[in-house]
Amino acid sequence: MTSFTLGKNLHIRRIDELTTEEVAVWDQLLLTDDLRRAFMSYRYARVVAETGGDVVVLVLYDIHTPCGFLPLQRIAGLRGKVGIFEPMGDVMTDYFGLVAADGVHITIEKLLAATHGRVNAVLFSHLDETQSRFGLAGEEQRTGLRTWLGTSLDKPASDYWVNLRKSDKKLVYDTERREKKLINEIGPVTFEWVSQNPASDMAWLIESKKAQYTRTGKGQAPLFDSRKVALLNRLLQSQEENCQGVLSTLRCGKEIIAVHFGLRCHDMLHVWFPVYQTKYASYSPGRILFKHLFSAAAAEGIQVFDRGEGDTQAKRDFANETHHFSLGFWRVDGWSGLRARIILSVFWRLRRWIS
Repeated sequence: MTSFTLGKNLHIRRIDELTTEEVAVWDQLLLTDDLRRAFMSYRYARVVAETGGDVVVLVLYDIHTPCGFLPLQRIAGLRGKVGIFEPMGDVMTDYFGLVAADGVHITIEKLLAATHGRVNAVLFSHLDETQSRFGLAGEEQRTGLRTWLGTSLDKPASDYWVNLRKSDKKLVYDTERREKKLINEIGPVTFEWVSQNPASDMAWLIESKKAQYTRTGKGQAPLFDSRKVALLNRLLQSQEENCQGVLSTLRCGKEIIAVHFGLRCHDMLHVWFPVYQTKYASYSPGRILFKHLFSAAAAEGIQVFDRGEGDTQAKRDFANETHHFSLGFWRVDGWSGLRARIILSVFWRLRRWIS
């Protein structure tokens, strides 16, 4: 698409202004393999808006049919007032990009210019490399990791742990040894793919993550924001195929050992908020939790665990695919875009000076 006309082949809608047809097309487009991400779903956008996000959607049309959706969130404060937006959900969001039909290819500067000052710039991260097929690219790359449970017909998802034993015997042996030690010294292990006490288990996860952030000097982490906590609790209730909250627990007796909350989109589970009881750290409870998650996932129809952005040893332990995200700053040409860039630069300098 080489040109855009507001009100014809481009519409700017708040999330509750989308037509029934537009929502249905968005849901259908999300079924494409490289778009099948809960963080890019209509449902996720809706929950972000309902918990305080100022979400708008740039809706692209091919004649009379919607063919593309770019959800954005206005940044708070002066940056937002000059038309700077970010991915919906900001730091909570692990994927960002255009949900569009095959063959759609855009020039982002022309798209933003067609909004006539309503969207002058987009500051983003987590733009997946596959977005290049739509003409979208960032500047600086970040590594992302995935775990495919089944890689072929002769290596189905249900055999993931068996196959891992062949490719990384040391990791499997050490994980199983630590689990046996945990059972012998603490008690029998109980795993729940879906928590039977979601409210209390989610509360435990949130408080444990906040304690972890405090220990590691991350006092400004997202879960200290009540709106981000509300987002998690609302997503916990979501059971739509495109965006389903999954809270899983590992216990010894009645005591929680580890918990994970992620988002499922059909056969993909986004690994989002894992946390474990620190006093049991020597048993590697995180690894034991994932061992059980992998085992249960195959029966639940999950084919891939997406670990999001970041390249750490904990993520590398079970990963078998690498991909790339990018971050960047799109802006319109001319004064409006330059003003957005200047205000953003001033904001960054002030924040560094204050900290």
